[in-house]
Parts: sequence; structure tokens; C-alpha cells
Amino acid sequence: MKKRENATKILRNKIINLLQNSRQASLTLKQIIAGLGMEQQDKSILRDELKKMGEEGLLIKTEGGRYGLPERLDILTGVLQGHRRGFAFLRPEQEREDVFISSKNLHDAAHGDRVLVKLNQKKSRRRREGTVIGILRRGQSRLVGTLHREGKIYYVIPDDQRFPGSVQVAMKGMKHVRTGDKVVVEIQKWAQGKRASRGRIVEHIGPAGSFRTEQLTFKHRFDLPGKHPEPVMKELETLPGEEYISRIAEEQGRSDLSDLKMVTIDDEQARDFDDAISLEKIDEKTFRLGVHIADVSQYVQRGKPLDREALKRGTTIYLVERAIHMLPPMLSENICSLQAGKDRLAVSVFMDINEEGSLINARFKPSLIQVTERLTYQQVEAYLSDKEKHSPFKDNSTADMIDQMVRLAEVLRNRRLQRGTLDLDIPEARIEIDDNGVPLTVEKRVMGRSESLIEEFMIYCNETVAEYLNGKKLPCVYRIHAVPTEEKLTLLRETLTLMNVKAAGNIKVLKPKHLKKLLEDTRGEKAERLVRYLILRSLPQACYSAYNEGHFGLASECYCHFTSPIRRYPDLVVHRILKQHLSPGGFSGEKAKRLQSRLPAIAQQSSERERAAVDAERASIEIKKAQYMEQKLGEIYTGIINGVTNFGLFVELDNTVEGMIPVTELSDDYYIYNEKAAALTGERTRKTYRLGDTIEVQVIRANREEGKVAFAPAEKEVV
Repeated sequence: MKKRENATKILRNKIINLLQNSRQASLTLKQIIAGLGMEQQDKSILRDELKKMGEEGLLIKTEGGRYGLPERLDILTGVLQGHRRGFAFLRPEQEREDVFISSKNLHDAAHGDRVLVKLNQKKSRRRREGTVIGILRRGQSRLVGTLHREGKIYYVIPDDQRFPGSVQVAMKGMKHVRTGDKVVVEIQKWAQGKRASRGRIVEHIGPAGSFRTEQLTFKHRFDLPGKHPEPVMKELETLPGEEYISRIAEEQGRSDLSDLKMVTIDDEQARDFDDAISLEKIDEKTFRLGVHIADVSQYVQRGKPLDREALKRGTTIYLVERAIHMLPPMLSENICSLQAGKDRLAVSVFMDINEEGSLINARFKPSLIQVTERLTYQQVEAYLSDKEKHSPFKDNSTADMIDQMVRLAEVLRNRRLQRGTLDLDIPEARIEIDDNGVPLTVEKRVMGRSESLIEEFMIYCNETVAEYLNGKKLPCVYRIHAVPTEEKLTLLRETLTLMNVKAAGNIKVLKPKHLKKLLEDTRGEKAERLVRYLILRSLPQACYSAYNEGHFGLASECYCHFTSPIRRYPDLVVHRILKQHLSPGGFSGEKAKRLQSRLPAIAQQSSERERAAVDAERASIEIKKAQYMEQKLGEIYTGIINGVTNFGLFVELDNTVEGMIPVTELSDDYYIYNEKAAALTGERTRKTYRLGDTIEVQVIRANREEGKVAFAPAEKEVV
């Protein structure tokens, strides 16, 4: 079996190399046979392999029967990100810049599909555009929606508006299902042209509106994982318990750091602790920062059920009401969790840092640790706010260490900002709910100094590990953030100029320091908040990669995720790599090569699962915000216009709730949309609503199911 796999791999590599180095963009079957030096009797083997490679999107067979690599034919492979207005964006696998695809150019492809896209010859000044020419794999075969009826025809309208159109279903044997109910429909035949998709109902969720139905609908909509499967639970039973931790440490010759003073600092509600901090002063000018991370890799062995399930999940998903963990609670909340006063296995990183924040020396070691004290953000924040009060810690040495941590964190933060890190500081929501999941408050979440210092230490540690592995030319899963495209930069500059932001003219060369200067120049101004949003929207998404491409937002040449292996799979992989390197056997060239070949697939899977988690988390927040605003109908709020379209205005309130003023609610005049000016202007009154304007709005509708809020202008507007 292995010999066959290796032979296939060798043949594929030869085909790809031939097509890459050919003077022609595509070759005939005969030319490929000649180029590979194959015999005519091997023609059927080659044809079968070319077909498989085409089905996987590795190469393209043209209408003329020639074969070429997608990138040489101006064709990209990737996953579609649909939009409720019918268009979509391609997230290419070969590069970072998205491609816009209009609804007419989707050709029956839908959100989540892996597709082939031909780049259009006529390039828009603002964005690349393309046309779907093939569907490699459907993203979702099951959708959640509401059952409707028209005459004798029953159909399901998907809740996720990124899937356009309806799905026609047969109702045979579905006597208990009623129109208006929530159901799960499985697509059997996808839409073609004007013909609707056809499918069958595979699950009856229940009547719309009930709490149980809402919960189940959300789970199905985002394909959220349920309980960990049986093989995983069986493997857990074979793992050594807590009583074996010290013995494992001794057998492996780990550094015993159980007497070193260290603390965890997390939220009051936290139950899984994957990082502990120690800090010592070597001399007056040098700090020794210790970051001690739970050694999850000791328990989650590569290729076993626990590992396969962790890769499949990719990350822990944090919804408003609950968390869906990557690892079972026995690991995430017990054996791996760095609980105070208990022996735990860790990977420790010691960094000697001078007063300017520069790294003098770094050491890495598998360790046995025991957290001295569990601290909370709230506890540390209270101490920093009023040090004259009695110290809330066990002893004065903890207070002294916190003071030193604050000092070092400030040094590291200033160093990051000086090199050009973007400090966007986009406000997040803090939502308080009762026991039944009903939102009691929605307010802007403010990061305190306690959270900030932990963030600084984690960023510094991640960067230190990445630079070390990169310097040793070892495999690594990097966290990368690409440079924004010239088109995005141009659009940002034009939008800011229309908003009369004078500093926009300074954006000429695209480097983090220029955007940082823009943020500084608008600090304290009316436009500050919106400028941050616009910059964020112009940036590509960060993702994982097997190759180092730098991190634009952090202005870092080399970065990875290392500090959260309990909740992120890439961190777990990086731990394994570092530990393998530190082991007596180290990395052989062959072992490193084999691992490097596996990392691109791991990076892609981790990036996709992260995006899915972010989508679910955002939807969870928007649903709770809408549910909260259902209680506020008729009330008036002050907000800022952060989006202008031909169908209305998007407004964000001070409490982070975003809603839309439909153009139909602007009833005092007929409003004309000016895309270039990002404004709606009254034809008769000339009243204008612009991007960045402050406005008073009244809440008129809220739909928790869709997570949407609608506003109307209040009678009196803020000038």
C-alpha cells in the first residue's frame, strides 16, 4: 500500500514539475508522456492520474483536451464565501487576496463550495473579479431552514441567506411536520439555472420560536460538534491519571520548576488554564520572563483518536452561552489545565529581556510546574487601581511581581508600537445572560491592564518560539497576515478622503507604520472610531501556513501560535515540533521532510475551522444582541453611521449593537445613493447622511432568529 502511495506521489510531483517548467501554459497527453519519458502502454495509468488530479483541482483539463496548472491558466482554486445579496468571494488556496464573483458568474455554485475560478481579463480598479468554471466539492449538503407551502408544492427556505433560493421537498411520510417549522433538509440535486434545488427533510427540529428549536437550529446551521465520539472517550480511559504526573516528569528528565513562583491570570469564569507566568529580575537592567504552557502533546498523541478529533475540530468555539471544546473536559479542565497547587506537565520558555524590550537569550524546556496562585483579571485590576488598599494576594511577593509585570508589559507594548504594530483596539461586546440564556446587559468590553499584560507576554513568547524554529530551519505552523492589496489601499484612501480625513493623504506606501500614523493622527477626532473599522476592513484575514510570510498587523517578520494548545490545534503541533527538537534524538532530515509535507494540509484545515468558529461566535453574539434589543423597541440611542448602501444606512450604537436604517424609513424625502461620496442625499431637501456621521436612532424592529436590528432616524439628530 505504502509503495503504491509513494509511486503515486512521485508521479504527481513529476507531472507538476513538467507543467511548471514547460514553455507552454498547457500540454497534450502525448506531450506529457514524452516529457516524462513514459511508454505508450502507461498511457491509461497516466490518464487516470491526470483525471484524479483534475478532480482535486491540482491541474486543469482545457476544452481542447490539454492539461495545465491552474495558476498558469489564470485559474484559482478555493472556497466560496457567499453573501446574502447573491454575490460571493473566493478565498484562494494559492494566495491571500480574495476574488469577487458576481451572482451571474457563480453558475450554480454556493457558499462553502470548493471551486475553480477563472480570473476575468478585465480587471476592476478596486478588486479582482472572476467566474466559476467548475465545482470540485460541495461545501454543505445539509441546510437548516423553514418549511413553506405554495399550493401542492413544499419548499424550504434556508436560514443562512448566503445560500440563495429555496429547496423543493417531498412531504411523503412527514405528517408531523407543519409549515413554519424548522427542519434540516439534505440537498439531493443542486439548482441548475432556473430550476430550484431538490432535497429531502432528514430532521424535524420543531416549531419556530421555541428556545429548544433555536438551540438546535443554531447547532445545525453551523455544523457544531456534539459530544466527543466513543473512540476518543475510550482513549481517555487509557491515559495516565493525575497521580502519575510527577513520575512521568522524572522518567522524562524534565526540569523541576515546582518551587518557582508563578501565577495564572484569567477571567473569573475561566475553567481551562493553559498559561502561567513567572518573572524574575536577573539584575537592574534585565528581566527573566517565564511563560509556562500546558503540555497537551504529552496526552494527545499524533494519529490517535484524540488527535484526529482535535484536528477535525481545530479550535474551541466560544458562544455567548457556552463553549464547545476542542478537547474533552478531562484534559481541558483537569489534567492539562494549570490549576493552582497541583503538579502539571508544561513546556516552559524563559526569555531574558533588557529594559528596551530586546531579547537577550531564550531557553526552552519540558518541565514539571506547580502554579503558586490563581489570579483573576478583576482581582489584578482592582489592585492596580488602588494599591493603597490591602493586597488581595496571598503574600506581598505576588504584589511585587505584578508591579514588575506591568512595568515589563509596558516596555514590550511600546516596543511593538514603535516598530509599527497596528493598535486597532476595536471594541467588543460584553453580554451578561441569565440562567435561561436571556441577555440582561450588552455593553462595550474594555480591556484592562491585567488582560493587556498577559496579551503582551503571549505575543512575545509566540514570536520568540517562531523565530527560534525558523532560525533552526525546522518545520512550523506559522500565523501569517498578508499585506493588504493595492486595490484595498486605494479604496481606503478614497473613502477617508471623502470623509474629509486629512491624514488620508499620508497613505502612499503600504507599511504598518503608515496605517499606525493614520490611527495616531485621527486619535480623539470624530472620525477615530470609524477609521479603525475601515482599516480593519481593508486588511486580509490572518491564517495559518506551513511557510513563514510574516504578520502585517503585528509588524512581525516571524510569528506562530504556541501559547494555547488546550484550545487551538496549531499550538499543539508547534509544541510537538519544539519538543521533538529538544529531545535527545532531535529531528532527522527525513523526519523533518515528512512532517513539512503534512503541515500545509494541517494549516489549511486549522484556518478553515477557525473561520467556521468565528462565524458561529459572531452569529451567537448578533443573536443575543437582537434578543436584547427586542426589549428596547421604541427607545432612542446615539450611534455612528459605519456603512452606506443604496438600500439603507448601517449604524453602530455605543454599546456595540449594529442595526440598519432601511431607506424606506427615510420618509421625509427621496434619497439618492452616491457610491463615490459614500452618502445618501435627499433629492428635495439635500439632507445628507454620510459615512462617519453621528445620528440618533429609534429601535423599530429586532429579529433574534436572524440576529438583525432595524432603526429609524429619531426626530432630533445629533449635530
